[in-house]
Amino acid sequence: MIFHIVKRELYDHLSSLRFALTTLLILMLMVVNAVAYLGEYKQRMKKYQKNVAASLDRLKLHTDTLYRLVLRGPGDLHKKPSPLTFCADGGEELLFGHVRGGTASRTRLWKRGHVSYQFTEIWRLVYPQASPDLIFISPPRSNTWSILPDFIKIDWGFVTAIVLSFMGILFTFDSISGEQEHGTLRLMLANSVSRNAVICGKFLGAFFSITIPFLIGTIVSLSIIYLSEAIQFHSNHWIRLGFIVCIAFVYASIFILLGLLVSTLTKQSSTSLVILLLIWTVWVVLTPNALGSLSSRLSPRPSPKEFVTQYRNSRKDLRTRYFARIKEPPRRETPATIATALGAEYVNKDAELRDRLHADYLSTELRQIQTARSLTRISPAAVVQYAFEALAGTGLPRHLDFISQTRQYARQFRQFLIDTDHADPESPHAIGIPEGTSQKSVNFGAIPKFEDQHRFSVDFNAATVDLLLLILFLLVLFVSTFLSFLRIEIG
Repeated sequence: MIFHIVKRELYDHLSSLRFALTTLLILMLMVVNAVAYLGEYKQRMKKYQKNVAASLDRLKLHTDTLYRLVLRGPGDLHKKPSPLTFCADGGEELLFGHVRGGTASRTRLWKRGHVSYQFTEIWRLVYPQASPDLIFISPPRSNTWSILPDFIKIDWGFVTAIVLSFMGILFTFDSISGEQEHGTLRLMLANSVSRNAVICGKFLGAFFSITIPFLIGTIVSLSIIYLSEAIQFHSNHWIRLGFIVCIAFVYASIFILLGLLVSTLTKQSSTSLVILLLIWTVWVVLTPNALGSLSSRLSPRPSPKEFVTQYRNSRKDLRTRYFARIKEPPRRETPATIATALGAEYVNKDAELRDRLHADYLSTELRQIQTARSLTRISPAAVVQYAFEALAGTGLPRHLDFISQTRQYARQFRQFLIDTDHADPESPHAIGIPEGTSQKSVNFGAIPKFEDQHRFSVDFNAATVDLLLLILFLLVLFVSTFLSFLRIEIG
């Protein structure tokens, strides 16, 4: 009996004007998404490859002595663009595409009587700080040069969050209330048709009617991208795409059940439509924006001025403590003199302190962003967007994984410097200043190179919470819809 109900529902939906229009809309959006993505991805990859090549060239210039490599380091560390950006852009333009590695070679003057010595800052990671109050978020680009306005990024996340949710209520608002208005629901239940069969049939009919246009759109979008040969999809990419499509189906099911639930609670389809439109506007459109703005007040962070003050005071205290213990300028002797050892220890501690202070501020800023994301997860539209970003390798989860990889590489690079210095018997082994560091050249091929990786395990773990939340929304609405329809009085 369920099969007959599904068949009837499919016939009604597929022959309707709303199905034709939504199919055309999704198809147009997916084609625009694929065409726009191809141009953007080629530009990003070209820029990424150019930046990586330039960093390697600069690194090669610093291998004449180990000390110069200690001083200059490997240069900037660049983030590799995700090939699945067409699924979820994730605000990649607002996130820095690199972590700056290097130093301005600023010096700190030690002086005792008429004798002085300059300690030079060594290489460390410098989190991008182009704007006065953000560590890793780039300032918005100025559009003063263009008369064109900013447009919404059309990706799979947008199509799913907005279009599929609207289709869910559009195809179900009159599923029960409309049947009651025409008296067909009473006739159906008067026969040997259970209420469970009715609600399951209507759900499946709406589900297939919505997923068919979405699948057509995804196939067309993937075909355009695949045939262009701009990227080569690997098995890892296909697995990610499979999870993204499944999440889109779960999300669509949530709004199908919501439409059925409201339709069982109202007597007229027009009333059901008005209520659903109101819920959709608040739940999908207004809630993520409103709660995102509110979170900045609930989770304050230190001001940039406070951060700079703490930064300067901490470094000044460290410098005062070490400079008070240094009695003479460092000298190149083996083994290293006390002054040489203390000087090397100071510049290394200073680099570690700067890195830690920036990391602490980054963590504070991250807590504020995570608070906003947690609050906006009340809306399934925000949840599905976050899940898409994680699986596509874009947005905040991907950026944090990139920063984590740069930290791991920095530790690996520093260990390489230490090991290389220890291999030189002529070095005083007080790495960090010229008097204590090996002056021999370094084999460029032996230097560890940074290569950004898209790690599926990390991305999937980031999407797990959002996937579980979507399933929770689905189960709550599933139970509510069944209980509501079982208790409804058929007039």
